[in-house]
Amino acid sequence: MLLMAFPGSPTTFNIAPLFPHMRQPIVFFISIALLFQGAALGLFDHGPLQPDDTGSAAGDMQDFGVQWEKSYGRLALWSARYEGPQPVGDADNDGLNELLIGGRDPFMRVMQWDEAGQTYVEQARIMDPVLGIGYSLFGLGSATGFFIGDADNDGDNDVGVAWGRHFSAFEWDGSRYQKIGQHIVTDAGGWETTLDCMVGDVDSDGANEVVVTGGYRSGIPEVLVLQWNGDTFTEESSWNAPGSSSVYFPWIADVDDDGANEIIVNTNETVVLNWDGAGWQPTVVARYGEETGYPFGCVSKDSDNDGKPEIHVTFYTPELAIYEWTGDGYEQKYHHIWQGEDATIEAIDVGDVDDDGIPEVCVGTNLVHVLQWNNDTQTYVEEYLIDDTYGMLAVTCVGDMDNDGSLEINAGAVGVDSRSTPYKAWILKYGWSE
Repeated sequence: MLLMAFPGSPTTFNIAPLFPHMRQPIVFFISIALLFQGAALGLFDHGPLQPDDTGSAAGDMQDFGVQWEKSYGRLALWSARYEGPQPVGDADNDGLNELLIGGRDPFMRVMQWDEAGQTYVEQARIMDPVLGIGYSLFGLGSATGFFIGDADNDGDNDVGVAWGRHFSAFEWDGSRYQKIGQHIVTDAGGWETTLDCMVGDVDSDGANEVVVTGGYRSGIPEVLVLQWNGDTFTEESSWNAPGSSSVYFPWIADVDDDGANEIIVNTNETVVLNWDGAGWQPTVVARYGEETGYPFGCVSKDSDNDGKPEIHVTFYTPELAIYEWTGDGYEQKYHHIWQGEDATIEAIDVGDVDDDGIPEVCVGTNLVHVLQWNNDTQTYVEEYLIDDTYGMLAVTCVGDMDNDGSLEINAGAVGVDSRSTPYKAWILKYGWSE
């Protein structure tokens, strides 16, 4: 399967007629014709699978309503939606949260809740600022990964985006998101690409770093740690995965309870990277064989209410694995496969989405499964099953998107049968009704 079929893949367009300084109008028209033909034939699509009988959920699926939804069209190489590790936060530093929505088009959309209209509106649309660096056929990058957080350590949040070949950060100046700096990862040809980015204090020095991950073949490490030097982002450290790997969706958390943060990544293994002052020391949490799909998603938050973060991993199969630190090592706490449903990819997050004071694990296949830890049975049980969505939900994240103090679920499809259905994004809210 080509890399373009995966979330974070380098699918881009050169729209020369709209940007006169670009030079490939013939390539553009030929590419558009081929893409429309491919979309019409369904060549680029991952068709939705029908779920089997996995048992009834404890809750009523109607407990969650669709607060907002939007179609992004049916063109597979433009309309599919991607996930970012930290898409919810106060992007413009006004005390209210925004939501980032990205995909295979070259736009990073900043969504904002409109209290008067009781809906979400597009506050801004950030475009790939390095046109022409693109890929072998096209000149615009996709927002392969993104976050809201303080990337330059000035006390204000920024919007960070991995665009396929470079990372850029933007800060709200009162009227728009102004680019503050960037880091070119690679300008090589082929399918080399960034895949994700995240911000946090990875080496516990009191300052944030930016972690950019990807799939590279020119000697570039799969994990790059960048730091703002006052003018731009420079490489502070790196880690190269053994063999040929692609690293999607990194996470930053103290998962071994030692008081210092680690970087958690997936290759064909789930690996915890500890900074020892000179380099990154890997600890393998789990290894995956051919019977397991490639691990994509990784979220390390407290999902069993014990005050310590667990490691939640999702795969290119409808599969979830949860690991926790025991004091001596990592052990698997939970594992489940939703046979017959679409792949989970990066569709994983943790938060109290039903206002009961207990965190839930939200996993997207073509449906959204909401799981909760049960102290009596010492396992996770399905509390709700949300069936308002469809397609391969690479996007399943939680956050307070409408600033009412409760968490919502954002879902979005990276794979649909575009012959009959468009690529969509949804915001799902507990207790919401039209």
